[in-house]
Amino acid sequence: MKVLKDKRGVVLILVLSVVALFTAMIVSFGADESLDIELAYNFRDSLQAQYIARAGVEAAITILSEDDTQSDSLDDQWASFAEYAVASASYLDDAQLSGTITDECSKFDLNSLAAVDLKDRGYRIAQFKRLFTLLKIDITDEELDDLAHAVIDWIDADSDTDFGAEEEYYQSLDPPYHCKNAPLDSAEEILLVRGMKPEYFSGTENYEGIRNYVTVGTKGKININTASETVLRSLSDRFTENAVNSVLDCRPFTEQTYDCIKGIDLADGSEESIWIKSVLDVKSARFSADMKGSLPSGALVNVRAVLERINNSVRIVYYRIY
Repeated sequence: MKVLKDKRGVVLILVLSVVALFTAMIVSFGADESLDIELAYNFRDSLQAQYIARAGVEAAITILSEDDTQSDSLDDQWASFAEYAVASASYLDDAQLSGTITDECSKFDLNSLAAVDLKDRGYRIAQFKRLFTLLKIDITDEELDDLAHAVIDWIDADSDTDFGAEEEYYQSLDPPYHCKNAPLDSAEEILLVRGMKPEYFSGTENYEGIRNYVTVGTKGKININTASETVLRSLSDRFTENAVNSVLDCRPFTEQTYDCIKGIDLADGSEESIWIKSVLDVKSARFSADMKGSLPSGALVNVRAVLERINNSVRIVYYRIY
């Protein structure tokens, strides 16, 4: 009887062990299954948020395609895209689209620093340095001059050092990389250039960086209807605060006639006036669309697209999801 009882105890222990093992397996399987389901939901929501942001880009393309290309100003429909995006929420079943369309021709084109014409290059370097001064960026005159020439060396096709930096310098870094010797593909690329610090681009608590004032791909044209006060003042010391205020009062310009501007005479025939008028325009060919798609679950996707418009045909030249 004692032996029989011992055997029954062993069997009971074995049964309990098997039950515990299966319970652990089921719990583990259930946890894995729950995680898989949660990951699937997250992927679904992220994908949906991405599609919503992409839909915003497509809407921007449509608006720009239908826009009057003779002149562009902040009174145009594309400039009010943020309001359109908010209104679209009523069609998205709790999902939300937010975003803006920005005129890239309202900014300083970094690639214009390497202008072939030396007079043009001189004016562009002066504008670049003046932009830093207006933003009160903490950089010395010598460092700023070196940075401007380093950007030129990064862009121009030759390997001759224009008081900046070429292949030898970039190969000496850890890790090393090549000097591009070609135009920048995005404004952020300037962070690879010798002497360019992240705070100069993004700003600090003490000053604003150049991020919102620089671009690429506009061929150096600046739209007088959309340029900020800072960009206008960077053009020349002659663009005083009073002159810029006069520009703002005269907007929108529908043609390249600037007679109503007070405080600066662009018809005096000087080389600088001729250069300023060659840079200014009333229409734009490049825009950026910054879109955000979000869902109640917390899924959030940002999309940035740079759009180039030729006549009424719009194409994407840069696209980033983050």
